[in-house]
Amino acid sequence: MGRSLVIFDFDGTVADSFAESLLAYNRVAPRLRLRRVAEADVAELRRMGAGQLMAVLGIPMWKLPRLMIAVRADLMDHFHAVTPVPGIGEALREVARAGHHLAIVTSNSLANVRGFLARHDLDLFPTIVAGASIFGKSTRLRRLLKAAHMDGSESVYIGDTSPDIRAAREAGTAAIAVAWGFSAREPLAAETPDAVIEATSDLAPAIQRLFRIG
Repeated sequence: MGRSLVIFDFDGTVADSFAESLLAYNRVAPRLRLRRVAEADVAELRRMGAGQLMAVLGIPMWKLPRLMIAVRADLMDHFHAVTPVPGIGEALREVARAGHHLAIVTSNSLANVRGFLARHDLDLFPTIVAGASIFGKSTRLRRLLKAAHMDGSESVYIGDTSPDIRAAREAGTAAIAVAWGFSAREPLAAETPDAVIEATSDLAPAIQRLFRIG
């Protein structure tokens, strides 16, 4: 399995899908009687935690599953326009060269993830767990650890939202937050991950520090 199990979220962490996801949200919002997000509001919204964001946008918890299904379906029709986070390819290869086992746990579909990785020459993930609920990733993470015969001290989950960091904690893994995706640094740091990084060049060093190698 390598020196550790390094597990990645997909959207916003590997795939630079924030802009397309925002467009998808704005396309489906009217039929769910939700307000669209103006470009001028994006920076401030990225600094909010998930709960505050839902409150500001007026999204009740009961409507969230419908919203996520609608956004996901719309995004699937436009996923060909999504590209990798700039610099993530070399960062992932550096992590793989260090001997780590790479995996993905994501709420996106397996077809989207595999197609994206193939298109962009990023077939570096022997294990992909797709279709996990955004609030159910901890269960998938625990199952992945059990299947890999590894414990939390040998693993880390890397994501770009507060729920990702919480899922890592609930599953018993270390957590690295990346501030280039859906959330800015402030709400991520509030979840006290093991590290918050803002550049892809910092990814491999952060993992090396976490596992005291290199």
